[in-house]
Amino acid sequence: MASGGSGKSSSEVSGGGGVPSSGSVQRKKLVSICDHCKIKMQLVADLLLLSSETRPVNTESLSVFGESFEKCRDTIIARTKGLSILTHDVQSQLNMGRFGEVGESLMEMGELVVSLTECSAHAAYLAAVETPGAQPAMPGLVDRYKVTRCRHEVEHGCGVLKTTPLADMSPQLLLEVSQNMSKNLKFLTDACVLASEKSKDKFAKEQFKLSVKCMSTSASALLACVKEVKTSPSELTRNRCVLFSGPLVQSVYALVGFATEPQFLGKAATINPEGKAVQTAILGGAMSVVSACVLLTQCLRDIAQHPESSTKMSDYRERLRNSACAVSDGCNLLSQALRERSSPRTLPPAPCRLYEQKQMNCFHMEKTDAAKGIGCKTWRKMADSIPFLSTEKNKQEDTYQHLEERTNCASSPRVLV
Repeated sequence: MASGGSGKSSSEVSGGGGVPSSGSVQRKKLVSICDHCKIKMQLVADLLLLSSETRPVNTESLSVFGESFEKCRDTIIARTKGLSILTHDVQSQLNMGRFGEVGESLMEMGELVVSLTECSAHAAYLAAVETPGAQPAMPGLVDRYKVTRCRHEVEHGCGVLKTTPLADMSPQLLLEVSQNMSKNLKFLTDACVLASEKSKDKFAKEQFKLSVKCMSTSASALLACVKEVKTSPSELTRNRCVLFSGPLVQSVYALVGFATEPQFLGKAATINPEGKAVQTAILGGAMSVVSACVLLTQCLRDIAQHPESSTKMSDYRERLRNSACAVSDGCNLLSQALRERSSPRTLPPAPCRLYEQKQMNCFHMEKTDAAKGIGCKTWRKMADSIPFLSTEKNKQEDTYQHLEERTNCASSPRVLV
């Protein structure tokens, strides 16, 4: 793992006058990447891990596994090794002041965490329905996970158009935003048209069609504005993008809200306590990975926002190292849960355990995250989902109390019995 020392790239200190240096631009871009990756990882974790629904994950990347738990397990374990390599790369690049490379590695890490979460949720489902007496899930008219992910991508694209200054609205950026938005809008349209055709309810049939029509009209208006700002860039044309982003976001929210009503989602699997225990163990292992990656991303954001001369920089870098350690421990917990189909009972090594537990209960982040809908309740849910905290209620409270009392990492690992 890379050491705590840091280097400054020449581009970071070369800026003069009123022109921002390339280093400051890269830092600003890294902050934006951190925000997007963090929200995406938390959204996927909320949909697939914290919900604890016993349903398969039906994505194209998972179709190759079919009903094979073993294939899914082996793929997850292999990807945890790739995640460990990426966390090392991020630290090394940061220490050399290569913020552009850090951003690229972080985006790759975010996609890997999403893939890892999807695989883990699917593996948890497969393992749970293999237990005696289990009844598999029945698909509905709509896949809640897929349409909610599409909603998030559309919202993110509109957010980019709203917050990006005119000078930074390059043709390449506008093309990427338009293409990604069009792809997700097409999926929502196809999913709702199919749901309308299959629905037996007269109101639902018509409402799906009307929702798609409303969304399509709003999307056409916005994409026309994007095209105009690309050919005739000005504050006027940019403000039109901001103006027409709102109706699209609202129409997509309404469509997805209607499409994900319980009657359209099918039926979750029926499992016995043994199956639930297996599912919880695997989901908890995955949650320990996601939560550590979210914390690492937040540390990167803090570092990118502050100059190297900041008195807090040494603390930020120490937190980054501990976050990377927590990612490694989380990967080990997940791999162990997959191999044993049960929850690991021994806590990780003391330094990483203390850091991860402290951060799970570090509610000073509530102020910065509340505007994004990420509050202390979500962090407490994350803490409760981690395998070595998911015991009886009195043991959870004991762990939280132990956390508050601890001021160093000197003691040996505890075993929850």
